[in-house]
Amino acid sequence: MTDDQLQGVLMDGDGNDTRDLAPTVTLAKLYEEQGFLDKAASVYKKLLVMEPDRADLKEMLEAVEKRLAGSTTELEKSKTKIMLDHLTGWQKVTQERKKMLDQKGEKGRKILVIHGPNLNMLGRREPSVYGTFTLEQIDAEIKKTAEECGMSADTFQSNREGDLIEKIYEALDGYDVLIINPAAYTHTSIAIRDALLMLDIPIIEVHLSNVYQREPFRQKSMIADVVTAQVVGFGKDGYILAVKGASNMTRREADIARDA
Repeated sequence: MTDDQLQGVLMDGDGNDTRDLAPTVTLAKLYEEQGFLDKAASVYKKLLVMEPDRADLKEMLEAVEKRLAGSTTELEKSKTKIMLDHLTGWQKVTQERKKMLDQKGEKGRKILVIHGPNLNMLGRREPSVYGTFTLEQIDAEIKKTAEECGMSADTFQSNREGDLIEKIYEALDGYDVLIINPAAYTHTSIAIRDALLMLDIPIIEVHLSNVYQREPFRQKSMIADVVTAQVVGFGKDGYILAVKGASNMTRREADIARDA
């Protein structure tokens, strides 16, 4: 029986609502049976105002109030359980996310290193400017440094602009940082610049010599305002500095994502 149906039961012969006009034990019991404990308690209290010495009314009121208190306690327990379940679920999600970030941060971070034209001739090409180390030796140091930083590095060199652009496309997926020395294309290639603009990962521009102390045409970089950072004038060590910088960049990004 619903509250509205109960109201219908509690009508007198003329259709008047008798609940407030005639509080009775029967009315209180009906409320109890239907689960309206607060209304039952209200009726008992009214009855006790009229008959304050009735011990049975006091006992019945106490019993209803205990049931009310129990219902409130159970409701609070239920709410608390729901909150704890949500918190536990959130903690599990957070732990899984942290684990994923840790795995990516320590094991999955990858660097792509691209060398432009004529860098395959390092060691033989103007050693007074570019040093005596070969590109193979530089690549070996790059990979060793990346491994020491908990990363891996892939290297690529080409004398063809199109090949360099195609390799940049590979950085769209699967790499966390791009290190690039476009060499002579630094000063001429809008196409390489446009390809770099598609990336949303850190890009580090490297030059073995200090291009800003050389011929005027070498002092203009077509990608300077596209890249994240530049390393110039350190010779082969510029690549090593770039790798270490890349490691720090990706660690910071992982920390920010983990704290978000």
